[in-house]
Amino acid sequence: MTPGAWQELTRAAFSEIYGDCFEHSPHFAVRLYDLGPFSDWAEVERAVRCVVFQAPQREQEALIQAHPRLGQQSPMSALSSQEQRQSGLANLDPERAAELQQLTRAYEEKHGFPFILCVHGKRPEDILASVRERLNQTQETEFQRALEEICCIALQRLKARSAATRS
Repeated sequence: MTPGAWQELTRAAFSEIYGDCFEHSPHFAVRLYDLGPFSDWAEVERAVRCVVFQAPQREQEALIQAHPRLGQQSPMSALSSQEQRQSGLANLDPERAAELQQLTRAYEEKHGFPFILCVHGKRPEDILASVRERLNQTQETEFQRALEEICCIALQRLKARSAATRS
């Protein structure tokens, strides 16, 4: 299914199919639908950024907090679990798993929210390097970066789901 075909869906059908593309926050998918129709993925990307960055701060904070902690076995959405498995985080050796948990815990203690990274196409060493580098940033910088990463995650999920639901 292409973004242009989304207009054939009702709002409720779009939310049912794509609602989980924004981690535990289907209302963001509904807002995306309301900005359509879209002719291509560039328009979808702009609209994703719009719904995320123009949301009230309390909703942005909730969206960030809805994301799972990387490398932890805590309950997470099926999409997050699949993405972490594909990036190799589910198969880390105990030493690297402990390092990732220590780094992400330190990040969350410093910034007040979980470390968020679009892990699509990344290897465990890339992810660890990113946590190390971003741990030293300011909270405001990281809040904006978390929103950027959420946009990347949502767009990847929208594309994957659209490819899987082609007619």
